[in-house]
Amino acid sequence: MIDRSAVQIFESFEAADEADRMERWSMKADERLQLLEQLRKNYYSDGKTAPRLQRILESAEFPPR
Repeated sequence: MIDRSAVQIFESFEAADEADRMERWSMKADERLQLLEQLRKNYYSDGKTAPRLQRILESAEFPPR
């Protein structure tokens, strides 16, 4: 059976964004941190983070004026 109380329908993306924002602001700080940790675990399920991009510095020589 579907829990219809868990689903909301909005008239616009802006209304949905506002509802998400209000839901997050109604959470306590530790609840938001737990949600963030859950998202991190879902994204990096193997426990490893993505490798960083190597920084490369190049200099260009301009002709004298």
